[in-house]
Amino acid sequence: MQHVELTESDLRRLGDLWPVIEGLPDQRSAAEAVVSRASDWLTGRQRCERLVADLYAFSRRIGQVSDLVPLSQFILKTMADRLGAQQAALALYDDSLGRLAIVATHGYPTVLVEDLRIAPGTGVIGEVFVSRQPLLVSDAERELRSQPRRRRYRTGSFMALPLFTDGQGLGVLTFADRADLQPFDRGDLTMARAMAAPAALGLTSARLASKAKDLAHAAAVDPLTALFNRRYFETRIDEEIQRARRYGLELALLVIDADNFKALNDLLGHLVGDQVLRAMSDTLRRSVRAFDVCTRFGGEEFAILMPGSNEASALQSAERIRQRIEHYRFDPLLIPPEIHPTISIGVAVLTAESAAQDLIARADRALYAAKAAGKNCVRLAGE
Repeated sequence: MQHVELTESDLRRLGDLWPVIEGLPDQRSAAEAVVSRASDWLTGRQRCERLVADLYAFSRRIGQVSDLVPLSQFILKTMADRLGAQQAALALYDDSLGRLAIVATHGYPTVLVEDLRIAPGTGVIGEVFVSRQPLLVSDAERELRSQPRRRRYRTGSFMALPLFTDGQGLGVLTFADRADLQPFDRGDLTMARAMAAPAALGLTSARLASKAKDLAHAAAVDPLTALFNRRYFETRIDEEIQRARRYGLELALLVIDADNFKALNDLLGHLVGDQVLRAMSDTLRRSVRAFDVCTRFGGEEFAILMPGSNEASALQSAERIRQRIEHYRFDPLLIPPEIHPTISIGVAVLTAESAAQDLIARADRALYAAKAAGKNCVRLAGE
């Protein structure tokens, strides 16, 4: 015997079943009809409850991933697994290009399509992006004769869903080859659309966070040399001094100046001067540790904060940098060998009473001492 528990709302839904029951030959048949209908309702309700739970978990996980690339891959894989799609792709619209680019794939390597750029209105993805309407295709050869079927697909059925928020187009999701090789149906499309809503919000949030990060980075970086700028340096030196004092660490500062740079600029022009500064910047960046802070302090002057460095290690690093610039192979057609660029370096280390301005002033005095000693050399503050 099958036992089914019904709520009051379930019983109210039986109203449309009475005409069917009245036409049945006996009470047993009527009871079976009621139980069957009730079981269908309960199964549907359980599916809805599972769907709500899945969507809640999906939305929470989206909120925990902030980087665009891993978020895109997570969204695509989760949706493909839930829909039973063996192949899937996520294309996002790039405002700077005016094209859609595929940023994540499932079932085949992204490298196969990473260079593909799709114009809005072109192909299935471009058309769905423009129309903002989902596309459910049971048999592509019959329903989309104008679109060539690609060999990697095992079936002719696929879905394409637009992603958009606040009326702004974001991208398109595509799913193909259901695991059981059956066509996708309306239930699959409903599930995909339900999951696409939080996915679009998550991707929009990740994009905004990425743009904010890019803007913050641009505000902290010198455009010519790609080193940090003086504003960033002034923030970091205070932070590093506080950290050094809190944990009893050492801290060194190198102040670097390009020798005779004004004369080089006047003789060879500013474009050559810019090339020299870029070459010096690249050398500085390659000559220090990843956590050292390389900055363009202003004009032809640079500064490097070296956390954890004492006098000996800072002087060793400074001398290595000086020698690399001295032996750098500049283009002889642009810079004659007789005026080969060099640098002078002043080194200072943090003392118990040092403030940021005091540390900078002592490194500056050491730099002036290096200039006075004939340039192209290193001097330590206090020598």
